[in-house]
Amino acid sequence: MNVTALSWLTFRVPLRAPFRTANGTMTHREGLLLRLITASGAVGLGEASPHPAAGPGAAQELGDVLARVGPRLVGADVECLPQAGLPSPLACAVDTAALDLLAKERDISVAALLSDQPRSGVGVNATVGVERDEAADEARAARQAGFTCVKLKAGMLGSIEEERRRVAAVRTALGPDIQLRIDANGTWSVEQAIATIEALEEYHLEFVEQPVAAGDLDGMRRVRQAVRTPIAADESITSLDAARRVLELEAAQVLVVKPMVVGGLRPAKQIADVAREAGVATVITTTIDAGVGTAAALHLAAALPDDSPACGLATGLLLAGDIVIEPIPVRQSLMTLPGGPGLGVELDAARLEKYGGVERTLP
Repeated sequence: MNVTALSWLTFRVPLRAPFRTANGTMTHREGLLLRLITASGAVGLGEASPHPAAGPGAAQELGDVLARVGPRLVGADVECLPQAGLPSPLACAVDTAALDLLAKERDISVAALLSDQPRSGVGVNATVGVERDEAADEARAARQAGFTCVKLKAGMLGSIEEERRRVAAVRTALGPDIQLRIDANGTWSVEQAIATIEALEEYHLEFVEQPVAAGDLDGMRRVRQAVRTPIAADESITSLDAARRVLELEAAQVLVVKPMVVGGLRPAKQIADVAREAGVATVITTTIDAGVGTAAALHLAAALPDDSPACGLATGLLLAGDIVIEPIPVRQSLMTLPGGPGLGVELDAARLEKYGGVERTLP
């Protein structure tokens, strides 16, 4: 089965409300939608949504790259599409679209391509990234919606005491039974991380995500050794080799893996497999993707073991719209694989016209 044509367009979807992290405030999600087409007319879907930190215009730059490298994809075997040298989000889109085609050809789900025993559903966390008083309200709403795990963005306040008050307010809103994890996005020094985490341990955190800068693995190991709360590596996980370095240094007890960052579902699955061999848990998250990217990440998460932690896949709730007809819902902290072969999602032509740019095609 070879690719006979491909098309793509960029999209820009607004968020329901500004989403604040230590890296800045986000109001829209920009990305690129890829379609790979075979001689039979089968279509494989992929999404390339650059990390929000890449800034405005990053999706358009991916389109420019695709215009240059796209001719290499036309005529290539879907089983082994060339991805070397592609930016990670674009490699993820190509990998996802190829898997979508292969799964449709075999009349199975993408998750079933990645695992002999995929799960039918995946536990997910809610994400809170607003100010202290609003954070408590958002956490309370997440509890009322049935979430059993909440991730709170941290590292945005000026002192340990302010961080403590914010986490305390969220813990009070959640009650004792809901898991609470925090994400500092690498903003603390080693000393700040240790002092802050020690001040927060009374609130029974599931783990602290990326407490120090992504490149400071020695520092992250020092933090892990100094505190009782488990440490998760996120921005540090950019590839299989990067994940292996984290594991070799024993710098984290949890790996947070984003398919958009590591270049696809299959590279992400390799990382999860290596982590499991080392006794380290894996959490799959989106980069606040639209419906195609979210579906892809869900299929990947469904290929992980039953005892995996809740995954960060419910980020579609942050969007004011989507590019698929039926975004995958969250019910009682669970996302269920859609029915049908492949990714199981269909594009919404009206929303693509509303949120998308001009479609380009090859050949």
